[in-house]
Amino acid sequence: MEKVLNLLYDIEEKANRIVSRTDEQKNAKRREIEQELSLFENSLTEETNKQIQVLQDEADKELELERKALIDDCAKQLENLETTFTMNHDAFVERVFQNIIGA
Repeated sequence: MEKVLNLLYDIEEKANRIVSRTDEQKNAKRREIEQELSLFENSLTEETNKQIQVLQDEADKELELERKALIDDCAKQLENLETTFTMNHDAFVERVFQNIIGA
């Protein structure tokens, strides 16, 4: 009977060591997975930030081109108005004068 109890005790000890080793391996694997996940998240965040920066730079360039085009367009319109005013100054003055005197 004592021999059976000793065998059962040995079996239980071995089973406890196996369970303990399994828990250690499971915890090590969990830490490894968490570390890999953290690295992946950091990599993904970095890549996303790079892509956002590229898109932001492209948008800034497009806005700058639009701004320059609008400035050029306004400058041309002002130049046309000045040219029209210069060429038709006398006619404009005459028309205003006629409107004032009621003719």
